[in-house]
Amino acid sequence: MFRRHSLQIATVSLLAAAALAEGSFLPHGREASNTNSLRHKLAELRQLFMNAKINERPIIGILAQNSRYLPPNSTGYIASSYVKFLESGGARVVPIMANREAEEYKRLFNSINGVLLPGGSSNIMSSGYQRASKIFYELAIEANKRGDYFPVWGTCLGYEQLTVLTSGEKLLTRTNTSGVSLPLLFTKEAKQSRMFKSFPAELMEALASEPLTENSHKWSVSLLSHNTNKDLKNFYKVLSTNTDGEIEFVSTVEAYDYPIYGTQWHPEKNAFEWRRPCISHAPSAVMNTFYMAQFFVNEARKNFHTFESEEEERSALIYNYNPVHSPPNSGFEQKYIF
Repeated sequence: MFRRHSLQIATVSLLAAAALAEGSFLPHGREASNTNSLRHKLAELRQLFMNAKINERPIIGILAQNSRYLPPNSTGYIASSYVKFLESGGARVVPIMANREAEEYKRLFNSINGVLLPGGSSNIMSSGYQRASKIFYELAIEANKRGDYFPVWGTCLGYEQLTVLTSGEKLLTRTNTSGVSLPLLFTKEAKQSRMFKSFPAELMEALASEPLTENSHKWSVSLLSHNTNKDLKNFYKVLSTNTDGEIEFVSTVEAYDYPIYGTQWHPEKNAFEWRRPCISHAPSAVMNTFYMAQFFVNEARKNFHTFESEEEERSALIYNYNPVHSPPNSGFEQKYIF
């Protein structure tokens, strides 16, 4: 059921392709009466081929990170809103623990269908978060180059981490963007981007005209830094920018040639976080949460990695942990603490 799934998909694809080719030479007229069985098999293969193109049981990893605010002996946390975000799009979640061996990360990479790098306060130049992000980023690049579609998403700190991994430099500028919701300043590329092309027109209009996207960052990648860094400019298409009144910074990107995405803002907060008055819970803001989640989960559906067994899958899922209600001074309603 698990490892065999990828082989079955490849087999079905080949059979469907062969049958489609054969179907183009089906006889006509009097001889056509003898081809009903073949036509029926061809229809079945076509349906199998269509079904095989979509992973209906996607699993996405979320990277955990350390924090000085965690209880003693804790090794990391994940804000529950990221888990709910992916679950709302139809995925299950596996926590990726920091400070593990590279071989463990590689095994996990080959078992999941995408990875999300969350926001937080980890050091993006040297930390367990940085090291794990680098390993998964490089594995994703290698996989996509050989045709193994594997999506990566970075939110806030996760997006900043992606820019470091792509450019090899920390290209951040201080901005006055801690605790503020902003409308997106869409670029001309946004409308036909993979990320936004299926969004309803009314939602795109709301995102462009209303302060719906929540920003919780003190550092940003300025548009000037992006455009003057060859690695970033050639790798990422800028889909939106924002400004703090003085500095225009990049707020949404997608890679040109890879399913790698980043937002400096937090799409998960509108539906699932309630601690900060700057978070919009307007209908359009909540709708955006689910459209963003659906987009990324649908990207993960294009990947067919699986665990070796049902038991291994079950033991890896975040269902093995219980979220805790955060104290009043936390910006999160709930966290998974490991």
